[in-house]
Amino acid sequence: MNKSIYSLVLSDEVVDAVDALARTAGLSRSAMINRILAERVAFVTPEMRLQEIIESLARSMTDAFMLAEKPTGSTLSARTSLKYRYKPTVKYSVEIYSENGKRAGELKVSFRSQNAALIADLTEFFKCWTALEQDYIADKINGDILYTIQDGRFSRTLNMPDGNISEDELGTAVADYMAMLDGTMKEYFLKLPDEREAMRSAEELYRKTIAEQSVII
Repeated sequence: MNKSIYSLVLSDEVVDAVDALARTAGLSRSAMINRILAERVAFVTPEMRLQEIIESLARSMTDAFMLAEKPTGSTLSARTSLKYRYKPTVKYSVEIYSENGKRAGELKVSFRSQNAALIADLTEFFKCWTALEQDYIADKINGDILYTIQDGRFSRTLNMPDGNISEDELGTAVADYMAMLDGTMKEYFLKLPDEREAMRSAEELYRKTIAEQSVII
């Protein structure tokens, strides 16, 4: 959306009130005024769309997740813990794209650990996960899914579903995907060190959960 510079004459008291709102919302003065005017004329800006998606995502996350910090702009960070010896923390980071294209955003999963055994097990799980997605949902996704797996870290594009979808529905779909990934990962690690049983159990849970998803991203 194009933006231009405009001159406005405002009272100091109004500007002070706008600045207070902007600080609370984590926005600049210009962004706050733009939001207020957009809401007044019932126009949805890209920033407002992102905020609605992120707020829906935060509301829809299960109790397994804890927000790492207050969601801001187009990103949200959350964490859970994994039952693996010393219960390492799993960090989830979601970025929602402002453009309404084929990509809704990107999800990244990382761990603060240098444990070689954990990194190896995580790498094998993420390979298992991507294989499950190729088997069960690749033909249901709008476009290719892009993955990165490196040293126990994982990233995946979140693809925009076909057809019309509201900001609230998209946020819920992202939360559902995070819950499915987190739950399947925990099920996989619960069955280790029997890797074959871990993969079988992960597939069983994945197949059951994906059948319950109303929106595939």
